[in-house]
Amino acid sequence: MSLPIPEKFHDLFSRPLICALTTMNADGQPHTVPVWCDFDGEHVRVNAPAATRKARNLARNNKLSLLLMDTQVPYHWIEIEGYVAEMRDEAHGAREHINKLSEKYTGNPVYQAFGQSGINRLMFVIEAVKINGL
Repeated sequence: MSLPIPEKFHDLFSRPLICALTTMNADGQPHTVPVWCDFDGEHVRVNAPAATRKARNLARNNKLSLLLMDTQVPYHWIEIEGYVAEMRDEAHGAREHINKLSEKYTGNPVYQAFGQSGINRLMFVIEAVKINGL
């Protein structure tokens, strides 16, 4: 069962703040990339094209770390250590999820894939096992 996200951090997930997602490469080196994220009231979720390194890393090793920082309020941040509890493809909500994230981050309710189309998306539902933050 996922640790609950303390209420004092909920505001971070309600705003379009970029998250730093860290996964593990096959050689054991960490791989950190900026991603969009949200919180459904129980789990933090991220979304990625299936062919990306982060998606391949999470398919191979589901452990991750996610850091979300408020750039306007010094030292208001949350780090979640955990794992992917569920990986959902487009038939199970990944496309709807990226559209929801697009609206949150860009104001556009339909995700624009920066000139690319037909990319298979995955939604990663994160199970939190450790939470740090201020």
